[in-house]
Amino acid sequence: MPRIAGVDMSLCGIIGWMVMNAPSRELDGLDRRIVAALQVNGRASWRRIAEVLGESFSTVTRRGMALLESGTVRVAGLVTLGPTHLVEVQCEPAKLAGIAEELAKDPDANFLYALTSPTRLLFEVQARPGRLSSLVLEELPALDGVTQVNAWPLLEYFRTVAEWHPGPVTAEETAALQDFPVPVTRPSASAILDDVDTRLVQLLVEDGRVPVAELGEAVGLSAPAVRRRLNTLFENGNLSVRAIVEPADIGLPIEAVIWVRTAPADVADVGRLLGGEPAVRYAAMALGEFQLMANVTLPSLNELRAFLLESPWAERALAVRSSLVVRAYKRGGVRMPDPS
Repeated sequence: MPRIAGVDMSLCGIIGWMVMNAPSRELDGLDRRIVAALQVNGRASWRRIAEVLGESFSTVTRRGMALLESGTVRVAGLVTLGPTHLVEVQCEPAKLAGIAEELAKDPDANFLYALTSPTRLLFEVQARPGRLSSLVLEELPALDGVTQVNAWPLLEYFRTVAEWHPGPVTAEETAALQDFPVPVTRPSASAILDDVDTRLVQLLVEDGRVPVAELGEAVGLSAPAVRRRLNTLFENGNLSVRAIVEPADIGLPIEAVIWVRTAPADVADVGRLLGGEPAVRYAAMALGEFQLMANVTLPSLNELRAFLLESPWAERALAVRSSLVVRAYKRGGVRMPDPS
């Protein structure tokens, strides 16, 4: 049985009460299936989604457009141009929100979470040449209210959010929606895009469903030429396009970050076990005392407890440090709206 550290159960109880008593924004069954389809392939047409899900084209189009127009779901491109790092920033509680808003502006930050136990921010940042040293030694310490900064290179991914499909779609439906398999690895060296690819990426980061014809007009290329460039970016793992949604809106209101320490010889096996858990959105190996980090979403605190104590990976963990995510300021490279 692993030792569980870093969970403030009284705080968990308060947050659990808040979750259960918050106004429900949960989506119904068909909306969740549409969201799930967009999480598999954010650029799939409404007609294709309707055919795969076995629903009418008009209904899927109407529902899908309503989800996008309401802001409940965002479809955006996420660019990956090289190695990444996890950065943890401990803050004075009263100044955390201001620091988070400043960090959320960083185009290299993929996600940004506010955590409990103690109050801190965790984010993933792309390690462009020279960026990490500047961020850790200069930029972050200069922010008013920052008390400590830690950073860990990510050495291997066992699951990324591009592989997380929590919605009610089958394996056959997922395969029918995918244009390209999810890359097995992330780029290991920093990639440099030319001006045209850079502009295409910028447009898709803003709106992942921009039609190819509009992309072509923006960069002065034909539709076939744009498709070839996009296909190369997708196949190389430099770009993915998917739906971004708050887990609470699809019935998963409890979100946590789990750090796992295990014997060195067990790291890869435990990482694969973590990556295979349905609750895990993201799992990676990092350089540090706790070699594995996972981001999990679950329906309740009871299921979080079971995940921590009863999962197969937990039997091989030497220690586990856990914190609830109390707010996501950024997901998939997209700034999230204020939940209030």
